[in-house]
Amino acid sequence: MWTIFWQSLLLASVGTLILRLGGRKSISQMTTPQLTIIISLGAILGGEVSAQGVGKTILGAATFVGFLVMTEWITLHWNRAEKVIKGEAVPVISEGKLLVDNLKKLRLSVDDLEKRLRMAGISKLEDVQVGTIEDNGEFGFTLMPHARPITMGDLEKIIKANFPQINIADSTDQDTIFKEVMTGYHQ
Repeated sequence: MWTIFWQSLLLASVGTLILRLGGRKSISQMTTPQLTIIISLGAILGGEVSAQGVGKTILGAATFVGFLVMTEWITLHWNRAEKVIKGEAVPVISEGKLLVDNLKKLRLSVDDLEKRLRMAGISKLEDVQVGTIEDNGEFGFTLMPHARPITMGDLEKIIKANFPQINIADSTDQDTIFKEVMTGYHQ
């Protein structure tokens, strides 16, 4: 019984280490090869390769992750390989119009696309200049000029142009939630 416990602890530890080496993406951000490897790792670690032993299980899991690292290295260095292995973004909206043929190729319904638009805070299809389904399944978009939110830079230009007597202070505050991440120092 203790053997099973220690082997399970070892497999969980090795699996965590191997997955940590694999990257930090949620399932919705994973590419097809990444998701395949994660599912395969789960099957290998969970089933212990049909009782082949801990060593062979670790070797099998390491082989899968080695394959993942190799494919990601290849896709970083060759665009053509990236398109073949990971895929590429597919336009689904152009100038406020649906590209129905591309939706069909992706097997994505208009209702599913509308759900993604709502989740992105977009209430009108006509407000989207370009909309794509990225290789990881996420929805990417650029809004039409009339629908883009105003930025602090835009607002500062308007104020400076219309009220030159107003001095606008630099709004870059160094004490943000990112300070700990950037400095590595926890307060």
